[in-house]
Amino acid sequence: MKIKLKKIVDLHRYIGLGICIFLVHLAVTGIFLNHSIGLRLDKTFITWPWLLNQYNLSVPEPENIFTIGKNNFFTIDGEVFFNDKPIFLAEEDLLGASQNQDTFILASSSIITVISKEGYIINKENALPFTIKNIGINEDEMVINDSEDKIWSSESINGVWKLIENMNVQWSKEGSITPINQEKIRKYFVGDGVSLEQVILDFHSGAIFQKTGKLFFDIISILLIILSFTGIWLWTIKRKY
Repeated sequence: MKIKLKKIVDLHRYIGLGICIFLVHLAVTGIFLNHSIGLRLDKTFITWPWLLNQYNLSVPEPENIFTIGKNNFFTIDGEVFFNDKPIFLAEEDLLGASQNQDTFILASSSIITVISKEGYIINKENALPFTIKNIGINEDEMVINDSEDKIWSSESINGVWKLIENMNVQWSKEGSITPINQEKIRKYFVGDGVSLEQVILDFHSGAIFQKTGKLFFDIISILLIILSFTGIWLWTIKRKY
């Protein structure tokens, strides 16, 4: 009987210690939440990659990147972006981007799209006599290198396309995202991050750990039940003796 009683007392103590640590956690996070406005927790943001991942916030990897001066054109999840602004859904992979005076010319295998310097679609043409391989500029004319390596030029996408020699063409080349646009893209997808108030609230409730957090709280609830029953049983035993 003494051995059994000792085991139950030890179990009660260890469970009680674990519950005390958990209650301290609730008390500390509760105090912070109670003074959230004064501590400006809603104005403080966290951008740790692990934390953002817990909130399903991430920056997708840009593809088909083309750089013109300080401007970038690229695709993310099927959308064509102009710097940090999505401008249209891509029907095909982006193959090139060039600048003609105050407009940008984007090309896919069968579509040419004219974009204003503000990022708005001006014109689009898909009735073309060739399959596009690359796009470039020769003086003020658009130039296309087709899938058969023939060179075509026209003054406008709706104009007459004529075969030419490969003269002094500035062909489109893939580039990389500028640091300024990298930061803009990050802000577009994750904003300022997650507020410290939200993090503490979710840490307080266990929601930050998603399914693991729910399981942890279930375990704590079971331990509280065990602690209650062992406490009542020990109190009853003590009264008998």
